[in-house]
Amino acid sequence: MEVVLERILNIAQTYPEVAKHCTTLLRWVFVVLAIYILLTSIMSLLRTRTTPVVNGYFLVEDGGNFPITHWENVIGRSKTSDITIPLKTVSKTQAILLKWKDDKWMFKDLGSHNGTTVNGVRLEPNKKYLIHFGDEIIMGGVHCTLAPASLEESANNRLMRSDDREPVAPWKILLAITLFQALTIVQLIIAMGTDVSFGALFSIALLSVTMWVYVTVFKAAGRKGFEMEMIAFFMSTINLAIAASSNPEGAFKQLVAIWIGIGLMIFMCIYMRDLDRTKKIRPILIGLSVLLLIFNLIFGTMSYGAANWVRIGGMSFQPSELVKLAFICVGAGTLEELFEKRNTYMYAIFSVFCLGCLALMGDFGTALIFFATYLVVSFLRSGDFSRLMLTGVGALVMGLLVLRFKPYIADRFATWGHAWEDPDNGGFQQTRTMSFGSGGGLLGHGAGNGSMKNLFASDTDLVFGFVMEEWGLIIALLIVICLVTLCMFAVLSIVAGRSTFYTIGACGAATMMLIQTMLNIFGSVDLFPLTGVTFPFVSTGGTSMMASWAMLAYFKAADMRKNASLAVYKED
Repeated sequence: MEVVLERILNIAQTYPEVAKHCTTLLRWVFVVLAIYILLTSIMSLLRTRTTPVVNGYFLVEDGGNFPITHWENVIGRSKTSDITIPLKTVSKTQAILLKWKDDKWMFKDLGSHNGTTVNGVRLEPNKKYLIHFGDEIIMGGVHCTLAPASLEESANNRLMRSDDREPVAPWKILLAITLFQALTIVQLIIAMGTDVSFGALFSIALLSVTMWVYVTVFKAAGRKGFEMEMIAFFMSTINLAIAASSNPEGAFKQLVAIWIGIGLMIFMCIYMRDLDRTKKIRPILIGLSVLLLIFNLIFGTMSYGAANWVRIGGMSFQPSELVKLAFICVGAGTLEELFEKRNTYMYAIFSVFCLGCLALMGDFGTALIFFATYLVVSFLRSGDFSRLMLTGVGALVMGLLVLRFKPYIADRFATWGHAWEDPDNGGFQQTRTMSFGSGGGLLGHGAGNGSMKNLFASDTDLVFGFVMEEWGLIIALLIVICLVTLCMFAVLSIVAGRSTFYTIGACGAATMMLIQTMLNIFGSVDLFPLTGVTFPFVSTGGTSMMASWAMLAYFKAADMRKNASLAVYKED
């Protein structure tokens, strides 16, 4: 490989005009490849559909037959219930019906006014009972029965599932990404010459090998849906190209972070297959998160107003990035847990602790991300909009107090919207980002040809401008659209979700990624205050990259397409 690189470099140095025309051609090729790779993956994610499987029927006397298509079902008078019985003798949320292991069903009365009896035995409130097909259930004087799906219905389920649109095959996308990676190496050599290290270029090549091994192994295991990973591999390629351009010696560290992130994602996907096991680990995650944040408060290094980094020897990491993964898991909950006040209080206390620690660190941007996620998860858990409004007002008051006692953050807000009035001091980073970014035009100057890499934090907090300058506005916008697509997929997964745990988890991860992306982009171009947060998958920084890849596990767990996700048993 070194010989090939030397030959490319010799040609570029001997024939500079040829190298210049080659860069011009590659800029167009990169855009065409990016459009094909990303739009193919995006369209496949949004066009595939999952047919709800009928697991049985809930028969209500003189009230109709309700097909059971979820693992978790609310029964009650409320119109928002999965099974609605419009009688005043039935409570708004009377009970829940849960699919258990080995196709068994559990029934739980939620402390209803008139109670519930099964086969003449009155159920204790808030206690689960095993229920069988044919058992007589009486709620508020209404006789009900749980009935199995018929053989004809089961056959129809299999037929409808077979008609579902299959995820796009990964091989053509893989080839396109591999070509993109190879041409990126060529472009970096042409643009940077001897300034780019062999290790940086080899890291991009190793990412290509990693990508092929990942898809080949899981394809052999019978998995089909790889669109999310294709998007992540593409953005990780941009990440390594940015590292090769701005800090060639740090590119291999970025690759190692990608490897660790992929490993975490695979582990989390497999671990979350068992919902009981996942629920049991949450107290451990809370404990580890508390220790990490306290450790950060004690040993954190102050950098530009925030003590959110911990340095040990020659290594540094950002504990709050790892706490994000636990924050989502603790916030998500099964339908049964959503009716337990203890679980709600635990999440609220944990959230207050995390936000308090981030406030003490001065990490305003990450605190905003956590708070926005808390609002979305809390709304999904309770559906109470008024409580959400009160929480938002309380947060506004706290925010005003932070601005009062944190001068550094107040200065950021004072600069917001006035960057061009003070371009050499308070607005230095924003004005340079906008200038360099707009200079890239639609196609960019080519990887390695940018000038923004000499600006502080250009590859982290201001990376959107970096991408625009070297890769162009088209590719920069496509990356944003990819993250928006993941968020849309999370919302669409609610319809066919196995459990509220997985759907809330996916929506929580989507909220974190979306808010983080908005703060990064809008902050760097002076539409928001500059909060100093990274762009998922694109900004350099090992901890951020690990968290971005690991967070994909929540999206994979909510993916109910047949054999699409390694987070779902094939028989599910």
